[in-house]
Amino acid sequence: MEAVLGARRLSLSHQGPDGPVAAVRDVSLEVAAGEIVALVGRSGSGKTSLLMALGLLATPGAGTVLVEGRDTAGLGDAELSALRRDRIGFVFQAFNLLPQFTAQENVAMAHRSGLREGAERAARLLGEVGLGHRLRHRPQQLSAGEQQRVAVARALVNAPAVVLADEPTGNLDAETESDVLDVLTTGAAGSGCAVLLVTHSAGVASRAGRVLRMADGLCAEDLEHDAPRKAAP
Repeated sequence: MEAVLGARRLSLSHQGPDGPVAAVRDVSLEVAAGEIVALVGRSGSGKTSLLMALGLLATPGAGTVLVEGRDTAGLGDAELSALRRDRIGFVFQAFNLLPQFTAQENVAMAHRSGLREGAERAARLLGEVGLGHRLRHRPQQLSAGEQQRVAVARALVNAPAVVLADEPTGNLDAETESDVLDVLTTGAAGSGCAVLLVTHSAGVASRAGRVLRMADGLCAEDLEHDAPRKAAP
């Protein structure tokens, strides 16, 4: 399958009290259309730093990120912003919904054409994630699981090539975790996009087709991971 997201010898450092600290070291990877890939590792191993670089939210010190084969090295801020908006969806642990706006507005305002044009698609996506009856509710009127469903709909509003999810179920109980993961994977499958998610949950990782494991900024495929089996037709 065609790779929709890739990294070539990607490195990223953060400034620490005693100088630069390597967060990502010489990482190369590919994620294909339709894949669900989990990124696991201990806290501080570089998972979120790698995700931010892949999402064009952090500038690598070396190497490059490719989105649908397009090399992003050397792109200007406006080009990176447009590519990030149109081809990459984000889901965060903290939901990151704007409290003064309704569920529908939170999704619609992420649409490439703006709030007014995105309203119809937002309503349809919220219906698909089981929130068609909550369009006009604000985040504080929704449960944690419902808020994360809104965040998933927002990530899918522009039919991205890939969704990057950073601990998307980290604030949820086990039952709600499973429900939200179902919504994320089903929604992504319907859009034909890939999903790369950071997780500490063994249950979440077990749902992925592949697992990448990070340690000390290095990333390697977990060859012991058993991909989930599809149900018989």
